[in-house]
Amino acid sequence: MMTTINVVFFAALREQMGISNYSFDLIEEMTIGELKHTLASQLEQGRLLLAEGIQSSIDFEFSRDIDRVTHDSKEVAFFPPVTGG
Repeated sequence: MMTTINVVFFAALREQMGISNYSFDLIEEMTIGELKHTLASQLEQGRLLLAEGIQSSIDFEFSRDIDRVTHDSKEVAFFPPVTGG
């Protein structure tokens, strides 16, 4: 089974990546960490996703690297660390 996931990049990460979104064909379920590594090899600036502190969400719910992207998932978002001040 293959599902197309909309991968979205926000804020400074979007600027650094040079793209705002990417259609990813999910063939088998994977963790956010595995998705980061896969995108790092597929996208020109994908290695930026491997930087410390990159945050993610699955369908608008905060996620961690161990959380799974499933065939029910519609969107995964990545964004830089939130800084306070």
